[in-house]
Amino acid sequence: MNSIEKTLAVLRALSIPGPPHQLAAIAEAAELGKTSAHRILQVLIHNNYAQSRGDGDYAPGPALYALGGAGGKLDPAATARPLLNELQRTSGHSVHFAVRSGRAAVYVSKVEGDKPYQMASRVGMQIHLHCTAIGKSILAVLTDEEVDGLLRVTEERAAIAAPPMPEPVEFRKQLRAARKRGFTIDDQENEANVRCVGAPVFDSGGAVLGGISVSGLAFVFSLKQAHALGPVVAETASRISVALGYRATVAS
Repeated sequence: MNSIEKTLAVLRALSIPGPPHQLAAIAEAAELGKTSAHRILQVLIHNNYAQSRGDGDYAPGPALYALGGAGGKLDPAATARPLLNELQRTSGHSVHFAVRSGRAAVYVSKVEGDKPYQMASRVGMQIHLHCTAIGKSILAVLTDEEVDGLLRVTEERAAIAAPPMPEPVEFRKQLRAARKRGFTIDDQENEANVRCVGAPVFDSGGAVLGGISVSGLAFVFSLKQAHALGPVVAETASRISVALGYRATVAS
């Protein structure tokens, strides 16, 4: 196989329906060695066609979904759109849906608010995990070890202009509180004068896929309003997860 055929083979293997796949399974399905499969996966991750879920798991990335879905799966952006529109009508503010891509998340859908201004965000834009409502909603459902690893690598590679990294112990406490209440707040942490409330979205395999948020300028979207809207955002995120095939398990 030439390089293009190898890449296509990895994409096909990556898109096989089911939970995230291990490198060995992808390499076997693509009929490649692990080294070649891993090298191709890193290129795909860099270009948002694949994402690393940690513990050696790989899944389709937002760019692959944007091409019309992966492996016959539902297109998350298209599936979520009616519920995002509903949330926008309820809140009056801009609504976003982003999918996790490695140490960041990528906007795959945006619904502008009905305010006399527009947010600077755009579909395809990458956002940090540690300082955005969507990013923190993703981190809130990961283990402490996963969070620490992501923050450590992000801090090592962060651009000078990136928002400062949080203090780990206090940040973990914030994430646990967010997990308990079901939503997260970005109180002008990522962008001055912008406040957001977010909640996680899960895929059919039970892994966190990304998250949604409602965003507005701080002078018209108070912290009190953000907290009051939190349960509505969490409920919308839950409905999107169900629409994508997620089924929550209840401990017996």
